[in-house]
Amino acid sequence: MKGKISTVNYEKLFFLKVKRKYFQMILGMLISYLLVSFSVRLIPKNFHVNISLPEFSSKPVAKKPTPKPIPAKTYIIQEGDDLWHIAEKFYGSGFNAYDISIANKISDPSILETGQKIIIPSVAPRSLTVGEISAASTSQVTYVEGKYIVQPGDSLSSIAGKVYGDIYAWPRLLQANPMFNPNRIEVGMVLTIPR
Repeated sequence: MKGKISTVNYEKLFFLKVKRKYFQMILGMLISYLLVSFSVRLIPKNFHVNISLPEFSSKPVAKKPTPKPIPAKTYIIQEGDDLWHIAEKFYGSGFNAYDISIANKISDPSILETGQKIIIPSVAPRSLTVGEISAASTSQVTYVEGKYIVQPGDSLSSIAGKVYGDIYAWPRLLQANPMFNPNRIEVGMVLTIPR
């Protein structure tokens, strides 16, 4: 018995596959066009997007005066002290608590011993947190007299880091604000900051 040998016309096979692919491509483009046109019709006619680009000026910008660093000092921890209040006492800004903890190699700022000597480093004060805070000098006032206004991107630990210099102090915030749900932080909420 002899086997039958058949020849394959590769040219016809190639064009057959190309025709199928073109058909699928054209069908996909048609469906995409229909979906986009249907979606555009769903957008209300009074919907406008206003985009304003910042204006650039060739005028020189007046620089804010940079605060001068205070001279380095030593301080003896008193009963009830925390790094935030110590920083406010020397710099006028609780945000300098971080600088104090770095200068003294304090890994856990919640553990300060009465009578312990610490160095108050010679650094410039950061954003003021005591005294009168003018809205003209800052774009937004976030912390005034034991109250903190939640900002975009805030979490309890980041707020604790800002006001205490310790991100692990967030349970203090939760205890002082019992009606506050830590899973639903919304911009503009006002938190009580215990000292």
